[in-house]
Amino acid sequence: MDILSALAAGVSLASDAMAVSVCCGLKSRGGYKKTAFYTALTFGLFQMLMPLLGWSIGKVGSGLLSGAEQIISFVILMLLGIKMLADARQDHSSLIRSFTVREVLLLAAATSIDALALGMVLPAAVGVRSVWDIIITVVLTGLITFIMSYGGFFLGRKARSFRPAYAELFGGAVLIILGIKLLIQYIIG
Repeated sequence: MDILSALAAGVSLASDAMAVSVCCGLKSRGGYKKTAFYTALTFGLFQMLMPLLGWSIGKVGSGLLSGAEQIISFVILMLLGIKMLADARQDHSSLIRSFTVREVLLLAAATSIDALALGMVLPAAVGVRSVWDIIITVVLTGLITFIMSYGGFFLGRKARSFRPAYAELFGGAVLIILGIKLLIQYIIG
């Protein structure tokens, strides 16, 4: 397993959750420490479970791909990266109005859809070869998401002028770089 690629994928996937967490921090009023913890925990769990679900779906269909995994991974990573770059232009502050459990769950699901898609191509994207590799990768992604989301919440509380789009721009660029890396490996190897 390529640990640097796994870390880069984790940071990239966490950037959406961090961007939304910054907005949560901007809008939070009382009881924000508890809200920050539960929001970050929910985002981390979703970012951990969605790639696992995507990997399971990809495992079922892996016989259909036979040899085209890196090209398909390249296309998916590029599309996700471009989507994140485009999403960076969106006004995230309108996403948050209050902090009900339902809304946090919906935000967690919305920010982890790309993790589901990435999970389908994890073996090619980060060199996952065994069940232990996938477990390490998804736990790492969940921890990174928790830390970035928790920090993002407090960043939003402290810095009212921070633009959450920067996190998404960074995440999109990382996914595109991972995709290009796969394409180069496919061409060379």
